[in-house]
Amino acid sequence: MPKGLKANFFRNIGVDLGTSKTLIYVKGRGIVINEPTVVAMNNKTNQILAVGHEAEEMIGKTPSHISAIKPLNNGVISDFEVAEKMLNYFLDKSKKKGFFGQFLDWPRLVVGVPTGGTEVEKRAVEDVARSAGAKEVYLIEEPIAVALGAQLSVKESQGIFVVDIGGGTTEVAVISLGGIVVSKSLRVAGSKLNDDIIHYFRDRFKLSIGEKTAEKIKIFIGSALDLGSNQEMKVKGRDLTRGLPKEIKVKEEDIREAITPSLIKIIDAIKSTVEITPPELIGDIMETGIILSGGTSLLRGIDKLIEESIDLPVKIIDDPITSVIRGIGIILEDLEGSKDILTTITREKPPL
Repeated sequence: MPKGLKANFFRNIGVDLGTSKTLIYVKGRGIVINEPTVVAMNNKTNQILAVGHEAEEMIGKTPSHISAIKPLNNGVISDFEVAEKMLNYFLDKSKKKGFFGQFLDWPRLVVGVPTGGTEVEKRAVEDVARSAGAKEVYLIEEPIAVALGAQLSVKESQGIFVVDIGGGTTEVAVISLGGIVVSKSLRVAGSKLNDDIIHYFRDRFKLSIGEKTAEKIKIFIGSALDLGSNQEMKVKGRDLTRGLPKEIKVKEEDIREAITPSLIKIIDAIKSTVEITPPELIGDIMETGIILSGGTSLLRGIDKLIEESIDLPVKIIDDPITSVIRGIGIILEDLEGSKDILTTITREKPPL
């Protein structure tokens, strides 16, 4: 097949397989998928009923024969079969419509992975991608993808400090010369903050609320610092003492009290990373500051909290939710020239 014709039929693709959201980037087209990492399954037939936004609407509302499943937990694939089906669905949805679209193949996938992932967890990502139809799979550590998404040159000796607070993990890393010098990976992020809010309501107000309600509360009145706004919100749930519906009014300070212990863990991870960073790179970071990304970086005041705690300037990257996939998109533009910053997986050969 001629090279130009082959390029039209075979598209390389990037995947940000996140705990909360899955984003897909197709070279030449940009971000084509940005949907929740949720799959609704029929337990009786083992068939997929919905994926993404439609499946997310079913969380907490399904009858016994339907399960709304999140196949990733804390940045790690927890349900291989469902993750494979979900990725396959998104890849098919990414193909161009029409006669020629059905012939498109995905020979090469670049997938973002947490820095703290084990070899087993990375192999699981690779296996899911191959099972979904990829011929070649490359992995990129998420902090490097974030730096690329921020239009920074990761191959130079200048130190880059990235804090990526997503749904399942917080990735803290110092990057220089195309690699990660020091890093911390913490399984405390957006989903943990939601859990904190759920438990706080149960213990403080004796009110049972769901995950989606907790997420809304975090978005609307959640804050990392006292910003003087003193917002309030009405919350509906089930009274745990009577088992009946109940509505209460909660304040911004209540939510801040609920999530502060987890925020302190994130701050501690950043501090401990600074402590083990080589002095020469600290000098660079004092000038450039901390690059903050991930959906949880949108929590009001979190940049100021980090800045006050670490004594380093903090800048939230533009559109922090898509920072990883934008970085992967830059890799796709020159995949051959970017292979030195991609992660390889070591597989033990079976005994003879």
